Amino acid sequence: MTSVKVAVRVRPLNRREKDLESKFIIEMDKKKTTIVNRKVPETGGEGDHARENMRLKEFTFDHSFWSVLRSDCNYASQEEVFKCLGLDVVASAYDGYNACVFAYGQTGSGKSYSMMGSQDDPGLIPRICQELFSRMTDEDTSFKAEVSYLEIYNEKVRDLLKQSSSNKPMHSLRVREHPKLGPYVQDLSKHTVTDYDDIKALMDRGNSIRTTAATNMNDTSSRSHAIFTIVFTQAKFANDVPCEMSSKIHLVDLAGSERADSSGATGQRLKEGASINKSLVTLGSVISVLAEISEKGSKSGKTFFIPYRDSVLTWLLKDSLGGNSRTIMVATISPADVNYAETLSTLRYANRAKNIINRPTVNEDPNVKLIRDLRDEINRLKTLLGGNIDNISTPKVQEKLHENEARVKVLTEEWAEKWNEAQHILQDQTLAIRKEGLGVVLDSTLPHLIGIDDDILSTGIMLYHLKGGSTIVGRPDSEEMPDIEIAGIDVEENHCEIVHQNGEVTLYPMQGAMCSINGTVVTEPVKLTQGAVILLGRTNMFRFNHPAEAAKMKQELRSCGLSLSRTSLLGHSMTDLYKSSENLSLLAAGFELEQNNREDLAKLEDKRTHITLMEKRHKKADNDRDEAQDKLEKFVLEKEEQLSMIQEQFDEEISIGEKLKILQEKEILITKEAAVTTQRLEKEGEKIKRQHEEQTTQLQALVSRQAQLENLKADTETEVTAKVKDLMCQKSQAEKKSTSEVKDLKNMQSKLENGKQLILDNNVDVQSEILSLEQSQCEFLAQWEKDKEAMTDKWHPSLKEIAVKNQRIEEAWKDLLELERKHQLKAQNQQNMSDDEREKFEDEKHELEMARTLLKEEEERVSREEKELVDVIEKEMDEMELKKNEKLNEIEMKKHDVILDSDDELRTLSQRISEKEQDLKRTREQVNEIDKELMCCDNKLSEVVDSTTQELVELGRRQTELTANMLDEGAVSETLTDISNKVIEVETNYKKELKTIQSERERLLMNKEAAALCEAEENGWERLSEDARLERKIQEIESLKKEVESARADLDEKQRRFEEERNAEMDKIEYEVLKLQEMERQERINALVEQEVKRRMFEEKVERENRRKVERKKEQEDRAEEIQKIKEQHNRELRQLKAKLEKISNGKSTKSAISSKSNPYATVMSSDTGRDGTTSPHHGSIDNRSSSLTYSGDLNLLKVTIPSYRLQGYGSDHHYEYEVKIMIGEDSWTVYRRYSRFRLLHQDWKRKIPEINSLVFPPKKLFSRSEKVVAERQKQLELYMQNFLSICQRTPSCSLHSSNNKYLTKQVLCEFETFFKRGLFEVSKHGAT
Repeated sequence: MTSVKVAVRVRPLNRREKDLESKFIIEMDKKKTTIVNRKVPETGGEGDHARENMRLKEFTFDHSFWSVLRSDCNYASQEEVFKCLGLDVVASAYDGYNACVFAYGQTGSGKSYSMMGSQDDPGLIPRICQELFSRMTDEDTSFKAEVSYLEIYNEKVRDLLKQSSSNKPMHSLRVREHPKLGPYVQDLSKHTVTDYDDIKALMDRGNSIRTTAATNMNDTSSRSHAIFTIVFTQAKFANDVPCEMSSKIHLVDLAGSERADSSGATGQRLKEGASINKSLVTLGSVISVLAEISEKGSKSGKTFFIPYRDSVLTWLLKDSLGGNSRTIMVATISPADVNYAETLSTLRYANRAKNIINRPTVNEDPNVKLIRDLRDEINRLKTLLGGNIDNISTPKVQEKLHENEARVKVLTEEWAEKWNEAQHILQDQTLAIRKEGLGVVLDSTLPHLIGIDDDILSTGIMLYHLKGGSTIVGRPDSEEMPDIEIAGIDVEENHCEIVHQNGEVTLYPMQGAMCSINGTVVTEPVKLTQGAVILLGRTNMFRFNHPAEAAKMKQELRSCGLSLSRTSLLGHSMTDLYKSSENLSLLAAGFELEQNNREDLAKLEDKRTHITLMEKRHKKADNDRDEAQDKLEKFVLEKEEQLSMIQEQFDEEISIGEKLKILQEKEILITKEAAVTTQRLEKEGEKIKRQHEEQTTQLQALVSRQAQLENLKADTETEVTAKVKDLMCQKSQAEKKSTSEVKDLKNMQSKLENGKQLILDNNVDVQSEILSLEQSQCEFLAQWEKDKEAMTDKWHPSLKEIAVKNQRIEEAWKDLLELERKHQLKAQNQQNMSDDEREKFEDEKHELEMARTLLKEEEERVSREEKELVDVIEKEMDEMELKKNEKLNEIEMKKHDVILDSDDELRTLSQRISEKEQDLKRTREQVNEIDKELMCCDNKLSEVVDSTTQELVELGRRQTELTANMLDEGAVSETLTDISNKVIEVETNYKKELKTIQSERERLLMNKEAAALCEAEENGWERLSEDARLERKIQEIESLKKEVESARADLDEKQRRFEEERNAEMDKIEYEVLKLQEMERQERINALVEQEVKRRMFEEKVERENRRKVERKKEQEDRAEEIQKIKEQHNRELRQLKAKLEKISNGKSTKSAISSKSNPYATVMSSDTGRDGTTSPHHGSIDNRSSSLTYSGDLNLLKVTIPSYRLQGYGSDHHYEYEVKIMIGEDSWTVYRRYSRFRLLHQDWKRKIPEINSLVFPPKKLFSRSEKVVAERQKQLELYMQNFLSICQRTPSCSLHSSNNKYLTKQVLCEFETFFKRGLFEVSKHGAT
C-alpha cells in the first residue's frame, strides 16, 4: 500500500494580477507551504473567533515547488519537477505498476504548463514519454507502447487522435466498465508508437484540436479535462515461462475550477464552467471519502459509498484514486491575494488527497503469476517432505501436491505455447497487427495468398506469404515437401509454382495440373494481379493480394472516381464460382466480365447526359418558381385587403362569441366544483365507515391474540415442566450408575497396582527389563540436560548482544533527555536571541526531533529483534520439552507393557479398567448433556414467558389506545347524515346554476342569428362564411402546430430516457457476458486440472492396490512356507533330541546347538566328525563355527559384513541399497544389493539346500522405505548372510564345500552365486569403479 504523493507548485504573477497590484500571499520553506490572509490584521483578538480567522495557515506536502522568479535560489524549473515526480512514474512503469499524474488548480494557475509545457520548455508529459523510450536498452526484452488521448467536454468523451469525417467535433464515446480491467472508453483509438517522435506527433495533433477558450482569468483556458494514456508492455522469458508485464500511465490535465463572477463567463462558457465545476466537485467528494476510509475505515465498521459514477472524470480515474495505481497530484496555485479563496481551496483539496491510500500491484499475466506461485508451493511441500514424495502418508497432502503439479503443467504448456507462437509470428517484420474499430486488421508488405474456404465450419483465416524466389504448391504426400500444402479433387503432387521476382508474381502451372485465374483456365505462366482469384484443383480457392500494386490502383481510382466492385469475382457467391469451375464455363465468365465493364462505361455516359439535362430543367424550374412567387405575393396582398374589410364585422361577432365562451367555461367550472364537492363528501363518509370498521377489527384481533398468548404460555410451562421432570429422573439414574462405576474402578485399579507390585517383587526378568528401561530413562534425561545446556550456550551470545544494545539505547535516551532539558532552558531566553542564534536554535530543535525519531526507530527495531529471538528460543525449548515428555511417556508405556506381558490376568484386568473408564466417561458426558438440556429448558421457558409478557403488555396498551380513539355508533350515524344533507344541497344549487346559464345561452344565440341574417343581406353571405372558415382553419393549424411541437418534445424526452435505460442495460449485459466468459474459462482450467489430478490419483490408487495385492499374496505364501518349515524343523529337533538321549544313554553324549524362538538363527545340528575320525572342534553357535571355518590345509577365511547402506533414485523410484563387503583371506570386494536381491537369494537356495529353511529371513514390513526399518534390516541381513554361507560350506552338495573345491577364492564364490559378483556399472561407496 502507498499513499498519494502530493506536490504544490506556485506560478509567477500574471498580467491581470499585476494590473490589480496584487500582493504575495504564498510562502514556501522546503516541504511546508504557508498562505497569508491579508484581510486579517497581524494581531487578532482573543477567543474562538480569533482562532477561526487565523492569519497564517500552514500545509505540509511531499514537495513544494517555488516557480515565481528564476533568479530565486529555490526556483523550481521544469527539469527539477520532472526529477522529483516524473522519474518515479517511469520507474513504476518499468516495475509493472500503473501510474497516474494529474494537475489540479483554478483556471490560469499553470496546470497545462506543468503537464504539457511549451515548445522550448516541455512539461511532465513530454519528459516522461522521452525518458520511457530512452530506457529501452535490454535486448532480451521486447517493449511495446500504445497511446490514446481523450478529452471530457461537458461530461462527454471525445477522441483527440481520431480523424473525423466532418469538421464538427463529435463527443459521442461511451464509458464502459470491465469486471477485471475496470473502466474504459469504448471505441477509443489506440496508436502504437516506436519512438518519442511518434508520441510527440500524436500529442501535438491532440493538443491542436482540444477545446480551449478565452476568459477574464486566462486567454487560453482549457474548457475540458484531457487524459493522455500510455499502455506500456514488456515481454521476456524468465525461468522457461513467458513473462509479460503491462503498465497503464494516466497523465491528466484537468480544466481549472472557476467562479462565474471572476471569469466573466456567459452563455456557452458558463455552461462549460458548470460542467467543469461539477466534475471537480465530484472529484473532491471522492477524495474526501477515500481519505476518510484511509483514516477510519479499518477501525470503524461503517460502510462508505464512493461516488465514482457521478462524473465521467472520476469514473475513468477510479483505479488511480484508491485503486491499483501509484498516483501523483500536482496542485498549482496563484501567489496573488486576489485569488486567496481559490488558492486556499486548492491547498485544502491537496491536503485531503495526501491521506488517500492506494494498493498498487504488479500487472502481470495471472497465468504466469499462478504458475510461479504453484511452483513455489510445490517446492515448499517437497522441502517439508524432505524430497521423498512416496513417503507421504496423508492423502490430502499428496492430492494437493499432485493437483499443483497438474495445474502448473496445464497452465505452463498452454501459456508458453500460445506466447511462443504469437511471438514468432509478430517477429516477422512483414506482418503487422492493428485494431480498427471493433475489428483487427492484418497488414503485410509482401504479396500473399488468402485462403477462401467454403466450409461453414471453418473459423480461421489462412494467409500464405510469397517471399522472394520460388514457392511450390502441392499435396503433402509428394516426394519433396511443398511450401503450401493443399488437398482435394484434381490436386497433383506438385501442382504449380509461384515465382516472386522484381516485384512481379508469376504462376507456373505444372503439366496436367488444373489451375484457373479469375475464372479462366491457364496452362502457361500467368502474371498475377491485385485481387485475382486463383482456383487450384476443384476445391482450393485463394485470393491474391499485392500491397504495392493495390496502393497504385487506389491512387488511380481516387483520381478517376471509378470503382472495381463490379469486376471483382468476389462479388459472386462461392457456390457459383465452384459450379462455374466444375462446368468449365470459365471463358463465358471472362466474356461476361468484359461485357459488364462495357455496360458500366455506357451507364456512366448516360448518367453524365442525364445530369446535364437535369441542370437545364433545374434552371427552368427556378424561373417558373420566381413567377409563381410573384403571383403568390399579389394574391396575399389581395387577401390582406379583404381581411381588413371584414375585420370590423369580425370584431362585432367576437363579443357574442366571447360571452358564449364565458358561459361555457362557467358551466364547466360549476360542474367540476359540484363533482369535486360531491366526491369529497362521499369520500369522507366512506373514510369514516372504513375507519370505524378497521378499529373494530383491530380490537377483535387484539383480544384473540391475547387469548392465544395465554394458551401458549400455559402450554409451554406444562411441556417444559414434564420434560424437566423426565430429565431429572434420568440424571439421578446416571449419577447412581456413575457412583457405582467409580467404586468398581477404584477396586480394580487397586487390584491392578497390587498385581504389578507382586510381579515386580517376584519376577527377575521383569525387574531386569524395568531396570534397563529406567537406566535408558536416566541416560535420556542426562542427554537432554546436555542438549539444553548446549542450546543455552548457543543463544547466550545473541541475548548478550541484545542486552548490550538495550543498554546503549538507555544511555542514548539519558543523553537525549539531558540535551532536551538544556534546549528547554535556552527556549526561555528565545526572545533575546539574534536571528543567527534563533536559526541555530531551530536547527538544534530539528536535530533533537530527528534524534528522538531515530532513537525510537532503533528501540523498536531492537525490541523487535529481542522478541523474535525470544520466540525462537521458546519455540526450541517447547520442542525439547515435547520430545522429552514423549520419550518419558514412551518409556512408561514400555514399563507398563513389560509388566502386563508377564501376566495375562493383569492385561485382562487392565483392559477391563480401560473399558470401565470409557463407560464412566460416557456416563459423565450423559449427565452433562442432561444438564445442558435442563438449562435449555429453563432458557426456553424464560424466553417464552418474557416474550409473552412483553407482547401482552403491548397488546393491552394498543387496546387502551383503540378504545380511547374509537367513535361510538351514534356519532358515526350523525356524521353520515350531515354528509348526505350536504350532498343534496350541493346538487340543488348545481341544478339552479345550470338552468340560469342555459337561459342566457339561448338568448345570446337568438341575438347572434338575427345579426348574422342582417349582415348576410347587406354584404353577401358567401364571402363572410368563406373568410370565417379561413380564419378558423388558420387557428386550427396554429393549434395543431403547437400540439405537434409539444408531442415532438415529449417524444424526444422519452427517446432520451429510453436511450439512457438501454445503454445502462447494455452495460449491465456486457458486464455479465464478460464475467460469464471469464468464469467459463476458469471453469475449463479447473476442470482440466481436476481431471488430470483424478487421473493421476486413480492410476496411483490402482497401482498401489495391485502392489498391495501382490505383496499380500506373497506374504501369505511366505507365511505358509515358514509355517511348514517350522513344523519340519520342529520334527527334526524332536528326532535329534531323541538321538541325543540315546547317545547319552550309551555314554556318547555330545554337545549340540538347539535353536529356540529367542535365537532364530541358531541351528540344531549333531557334531561333525573329521575325516581323520577326530571330533570337530566346533562347539556353540553357528556364528562361532562360521567365523573359524577353514578348508583343510587353507588359512583363508570367508567373512561377509554389511557396514552401511545408501539411498538411490528419486521420487517414486527411490530405494535403499546395502553395502555387502566380502573378504576371503586378504582378498576383499564390495557390492551393493537391494533387499529384493537378498530375498531372491533366499528363495532360490532354500529349494536347493533344505537346511536353509531353518534360517528366518527378515520379513517385509509396511513402511519398508523408512530409515528406521532399513537400519534394523542391516543387522538382520548381516547375520543371515553369515549363517547362510556357513550352512553352504557344511553342505557336501554345495560347491563351497571343501570336497568340491580345495581352495576357496573369489572366482569360486562368484561362480557359486552371481549375488557376490560386481556388475560393470557398480561403484564403490566412494565412487571408485
